[in-house]
Amino acid sequence: MSIVRHASSPNWYYSFQLKGKKHFGSTGTGNKTVAKKVEDGERRKAIEASLSDKAEPITLKAAIQQFLDSKRGNSEYGNIKARANKLLGSKNQPGTQTRVACFGFDGSTYLHELKTKDIQRLVLERRKEQNANGTILYELLTLNSIIKLCRKLGYEVPELNLAEIKRDNAIKPDRKRIRFLSIEEEARLLEELHPDRIARGLASVGNQTDEMRRMKHDAYDFAVLLLDLGCRHSELSKLQWKDVRLDRNEVQLYRPKVGNQSMLQLTHRAREVLQRRFDGKTTSQVYIFECKSGGPRKYSPKAFRSACDRAGIDGISFHNLRKTCASRLVQNNVPIHYVSKILGHATVDITASYYADLAPSDASRLAVDVLNRLHATAVVE
Repeated sequence: MSIVRHASSPNWYYSFQLKGKKHFGSTGTGNKTVAKKVEDGERRKAIEASLSDKAEPITLKAAIQQFLDSKRGNSEYGNIKARANKLLGSKNQPGTQTRVACFGFDGSTYLHELKTKDIQRLVLERRKEQNANGTILYELLTLNSIIKLCRKLGYEVPELNLAEIKRDNAIKPDRKRIRFLSIEEEARLLEELHPDRIARGLASVGNQTDEMRRMKHDAYDFAVLLLDLGCRHSELSKLQWKDVRLDRNEVQLYRPKVGNQSMLQLTHRAREVLQRRFDGKTTSQVYIFECKSGGPRKYSPKAFRSACDRAGIDGISFHNLRKTCASRLVQNNVPIHYVSKILGHATVDITASYYADLAPSDASRLAVDVLNRLHATAVVE
């Protein structure tokens, strides 16, 4: 029965569910026949409201554009756009950056028409294209983010169980060996980046313009701060002077990727870099690394890669300087939860998944002690 009467009230109440939503209220009458008619009217109004509230369909291409528009200004926008465009069958050719065709969905397809079989085929095609598990995972996460945004905007979306697809296809993040700089590699890199270093093909110090000298100082200082703060290069590029407290030997870093902030102490050389830059800054300068227009300076990795090539160092990017900082801390017995705070990870589990294996092994030390004692005993006998 969809109408009920409570002992504390003389009136009947209607109660029913429609599309998972409960509707409940007083009919305003103690007459059961009239109450039933009121309930029928309330049910009819609820059905009409649900029909007028029907989600609007949106094409996959339009959905992707909505998603990309929401991500403009994000430091990872380039990667996000590449993954989104790949869903439509277009990707950058490695090395040349020219656009080439790959498997993708028809952009005119309505988003809500995507089925589990379509996503399964996407996974199989990406495997044929020899995409790594991590690459496929990021593409599925991008698709999931597109669906979530469109649902919030009131568009009709598919009911896909992406978690099941990932599980059934054993799609997990790739665990690769962490690439970090040795002490010797760091010395060679900083030597090549040093502002007074004369590299083949570059102007001598005396023939450099003020802008060239500033760019060389910036490149060197940027690398030193990444190595000693362990921050993301996007965080450092937007660091402002108001967040630097030289009197307290610390900087306050906001982490937009995870929405938290960290108060970090400065090493001696990080402080020297910031003190030198502070002494030379203008009163109007807002950012530590600032472009001519007054905004945060954007960095092309080209000069950094050239310095790595001259130093004979392979497989290193700005992000590997952050990994270098983290790896050294873990290898020298800094607790993993402290390292997590320094890196600004959302959880300590994320830090542990990358760096815990680099911590000195108590098991290995114990094994070596036992073996050394056994060897010594054998020699004596």
